[in-house]
Amino acid sequence: MAVIGIDLGTTNSLASIWRNGKIELIPNVFGEYLTPSVVSFGEEGEIYVGKVAKERLITAPSVTFAEFKRYMGTDYQYSDGKGNHYTAEDLSSFVLRRLKEDAEVYLGEEVTEAVISVPAYFNDDKRCATKNAGELAGLRVERLINEPSAVALKHHMGVERAETFIIFDFGGGTLDVSLVDAFDNMVEIQAVSGDNYLGGKDFNELIADDFYKQNYLVKEVRTKEELGVVLKEAELLKWELTEKDEAKRTVYLDGREYTMHMTNQHLIHIGAELFKRMAAPIRQVINDTGMGMEEIEKLILVGGSSKMPVVGQYLRKLLAIPVVQDTSPDESIAAGVGIAAAIKERSGDVKDMILADICPFSLGTELYDGSFSPIIERNDTLPCSQTREYVTVKDFQTRMNFPIYQGDSMIAKENLLLGTMTIKDLPRAVKGGVCAGVTFMYDINGILDIRIVSGEQSLHKVIVNRRMGLSEEELEARLAQLRQMTLSPMEDDKVRYLLEKAKRLYQECSPAVREHIAQQVSVFRRIMEYERNARMRREACVRFTIFLEAVEQNKFAFHDFDESFFDDDREEDRREDNQEEDSQEDN
Repeated sequence: MAVIGIDLGTTNSLASIWRNGKIELIPNVFGEYLTPSVVSFGEEGEIYVGKVAKERLITAPSVTFAEFKRYMGTDYQYSDGKGNHYTAEDLSSFVLRRLKEDAEVYLGEEVTEAVISVPAYFNDDKRCATKNAGELAGLRVERLINEPSAVALKHHMGVERAETFIIFDFGGGTLDVSLVDAFDNMVEIQAVSGDNYLGGKDFNELIADDFYKQNYLVKEVRTKEELGVVLKEAELLKWELTEKDEAKRTVYLDGREYTMHMTNQHLIHIGAELFKRMAAPIRQVINDTGMGMEEIEKLILVGGSSKMPVVGQYLRKLLAIPVVQDTSPDESIAAGVGIAAAIKERSGDVKDMILADICPFSLGTELYDGSFSPIIERNDTLPCSQTREYVTVKDFQTRMNFPIYQGDSMIAKENLLLGTMTIKDLPRAVKGGVCAGVTFMYDINGILDIRIVSGEQSLHKVIVNRRMGLSEEELEARLAQLRQMTLSPMEDDKVRYLLEKAKRLYQECSPAVREHIAQQVSVFRRIMEYERNARMRREACVRFTIFLEAVEQNKFAFHDFDESFFDDDREEDRREDNQEEDSQEDN
């Protein structure tokens, strides 16, 4: 059974596998590698995932959800409109289930295990929620890998010389920065930092807010559908700015036509705060390692949002080292995760590669004054083991409490509480007279093993996050619930996608264009409902696709549109196809 790598992204997700001595990206039903990380609930209880769901962000916004990765590991709830509620963990499991199905079709075998990437700055709650999402999707997830670590693996693959570089992974919803030292078959992560709430999504919202301001519109009075239309146009305008310095989009609201206009220079101006936030984690990893800039060869841009020219422009101005774009910024993480899966399975050419990853957050306990006492420091190489000694702070103290925290705030309670351990029945002595040695052992899978020893007493506990490793009973109960929610059949997704895209374009376009869309939807529906000839159905899909793409790009004058576009009976083709099918049946 195959072990696949999965890049579970905020905006898009994709899967890969190491096969025949190389990494292969796994296509979805549309023949594409990127599957939008979007989930939508249908009226009949079906679940749409990917391209179909993304179109429904505008046409069915109240039951369609994207960017939920930002809420992984929290109790934030999403409603399907029928009284059922889901967490980001649940929605992610639907995306993972679709990727699993795509992989099984592509590979021709069952897929039961995956290595999944997570932002390096994900805390324990978010990592455990990711593992649970995999389990709910029917995947065994023994290993998570930090996204920039995966990129470092992919980048150093086949490189024989030593190199030191920064990975700047700027995705749809998160920013990760890692400083990497690589030599021979070793990839060693020196330091990580990041921002779990900074990504391309923030630029979409920035452009949308600027549109409201330019056109004197009040955002707060807009419907969900209208807000969705503006955000969609903002995203499209942002991508236009990757190809040119100035872009315009037409937005239709309340039957009126508005212009969304932006230049890269203006985007830099209004995005000043976002750019400043990009600099902070770069500064952090350099400070953590104590390296000078002359020791770092380059900064590598990865992640879909890194393709924005303004990002590279800002970083080149900020840093005195080369800033280079990865050859495949959208796919690098997935490729690296596939390599990590192959390393885990000790497959072929990569079995001897070693990834030395690090602890992204400090782990420690709380002192009597409420301050945080780190035992394992941020950026310690995994697996690691550290011991610190603590003494009583009062006369005749008979117990010592050790709350276990993860984080880097000097105030313990501002960090993430993982658990509590208490050693009791200590000998009565003056303050400072009793000592306890606390040992933390932390492994690459996020398991924290703690041992506390004081005199003859010994206390041992494995800290397993409250979200980690669902019990069999919990897993079966949740799986039973989610099984009732069936993913839309893969073979229906292409037709459904075209219809949802047409609905979305209908809402976005002017009345004159809407009439043409409605006519072509009617023709397309009729063919899909009554035409049994496979070739004619495929041809109708192609023609409808061309029509919708033309609408999207405004590439033809709609009053000249040939109404016979879909109406040609093509009797000859019908007879040929019927003869072919009859021949196949006879054989």
